[in-house]
Amino acid sequence: MKFLLYVMICFLWAFGACAKTDYAALVEVDVTAEDSVKAKEKAMTDAQRQAFLEVAARLTEAENIEKLNDLSDNEIAHFIRSVGVENEKAGGTKYTADLTVQIDGQLLKDYLIENQMIQSETVEMLVLPVFKSEYDAQPLLWENANDWRKNWLSKGLIKFGNMQLHTISDRYRNLYELSAENALYMGSGLYEQIAQMAGTDRIYVVYAQKLPNEDLKIIIKNEKNKSEDSFTIYNDQKNDIFDKAVEKSVMYISNMERQMKNAEKSISVGQINAVYIYQDMKDWLTKSTAMTELSMVEGIDTQSFGGGKVNFIIRYTGSLEALWQALQEIGLSYETAGNYFIIR
Repeated sequence: MKFLLYVMICFLWAFGACAKTDYAALVEVDVTAEDSVKAKEKAMTDAQRQAFLEVAARLTEAENIEKLNDLSDNEIAHFIRSVGVENEKAGGTKYTADLTVQIDGQLLKDYLIENQMIQSETVEMLVLPVFKSEYDAQPLLWENANDWRKNWLSKGLIKFGNMQLHTISDRYRNLYELSAENALYMGSGLYEQIAQMAGTDRIYVVYAQKLPNEDLKIIIKNEKNKSEDSFTIYNDQKNDIFDKAVEKSVMYISNMERQMKNAEKSISVGQINAVYIYQDMKDWLTKSTAMTELSMVEGIDTQSFGGGKVNFIIRYTGSLEALWQALQEIGLSYETAGNYFIIR
């Protein structure tokens, strides 16, 4: 049985690896049990597991699918967004149907990343640690007295989640405009020079200022979108205050990255409610896959099935006009119907 599962996994993984991920799977069930009610319950449970493994195989390597198969039925149920039913027949001890199982793609990806079954895309960042030893002192960047930068450099490459943080090195001294003062009030020209040299647009200025009571105030500046955040590290005389400040700065940068991503997503991604009139479930699965593979389509969320119709949401980037043009190019037409669209 394990061998057959492994063969199926290898096939699914190889098939799914080349295309944009579709989070739906069509499962034909034919189950016999004590009565049709129990047969249906078993069919649904088995179909959810099969669909879950099939979709997961499009995202991760074959060796991980057997680990996922060890999840309980209840655990797998958390990943199921919806189940569409077509050609349903129940009677006696049998239950048959064509089921379209929609998996929660984001939840699945988060789970796979958390359990190190897939790698999230690495984001390279450059950190500029600027330091003020007291309120009236001049800010420091390259100077030998910048103990804040020395502490960052001593950490080497800092990895946190999908972030890789590099501390600015001496090679950037060639940028004659790059001083502590100009780092704190960075213009677009200097930002572009640094970004080009670093090979990333994620530039963070981390400004540390010693307070009269020996606490350390940290201001973090995201030079990509000019957002800021701050916190204070209290000097408990027990631990290195710079070590604690670096650790907390990394966490704040991670949070700022998340906020920036969410803001960009809310601005750039639109969505429409739609209905597709299908001939059968295979027809819908084929069309939804074709729509998902469009570069401007972020995802399709199936809401409900019934009566030859499927209600769903299309999440897309760009203009609505461009979306309609893309759908027409794959043979689909549309018409408006109140607050939703009918796609044929």
